[in-house]
Amino acid sequence: MTNQYSTATYDAIGERFEAFTDTASQRAVETKTFFHMVGDVKDKSVLDLACGFGYFGRELYHQGASKVVGVDISASMIDLARQESLRNQESIEYHVSDICHLGTLGKFDLITAAWLFNYAESPAQLDQMFQVAANNLAPGGRLVAYTVEPTFQLQRGNFTKYGVHVLTEDAHEGGFRHHAEFVTEPPSAFTFHRWSRERYELAIMKAGFSRLQWQKPIISPAERAKHPNGYWDDFERNCLQTGLICTL
Repeated sequence: MTNQYSTATYDAIGERFEAFTDTASQRAVETKTFFHMVGDVKDKSVLDLACGFGYFGRELYHQGASKVVGVDISASMIDLARQESLRNQESIEYHVSDICHLGTLGKFDLITAAWLFNYAESPAQLDQMFQVAANNLAPGGRLVAYTVEPTFQLQRGNFTKYGVHVLTEDAHEGGFRHHAEFVTEPPSAFTFHRWSRERYELAIMKAGFSRLQWQKPIISPAERAKHPNGYWDDFERNCLQTGLICTL
């Protein structure tokens, strides 16, 4: 979340976004895939970029991370995160900052970035984000990200029943800009950008990472059983999300 538009968006959505994450069916897939990629965090330091209201960072704290720092551009999201951590007596540090201008907070074993890179408005911003992540990682450290699937195409079907209604798809700086809505009451408008696999991989290589791995979203048997037969067909045919693991 790096631009003024997304700042205003998430400041306005606030607790509505938290409600969205509790109800959207894509969320169970996202969290399952995220924690699968992260693995064991016991005694590891974690920097959670685009932390929102702090869900992933708090979970990793309770899984035994030695240190957790959360960063988000939205002051209202950080306020929610701080309130929740205070309530739970979690010693998690939070910062309000544009990730592109974050600088170096330390050398972390793990950096997580759920829904950060899809807010890069240009290839140059995408490069900046990956460089900031690399600058904050210890040698051999990993970046675990969740982002927009590069091959998604609106003409092949929408993602509404999973929690995100995509409204537009416009060519933009070699990628695509999408206007969309989180399926909340009332709907919560936001804008995201979709970059190709090749452009992601170029940014990752330029930042100095040595390896990368794309991770297909994992739909658990329990999630399949929760919904009618065929419910996840559109999700798998034209997925809007993907995981990504980069190693320094």
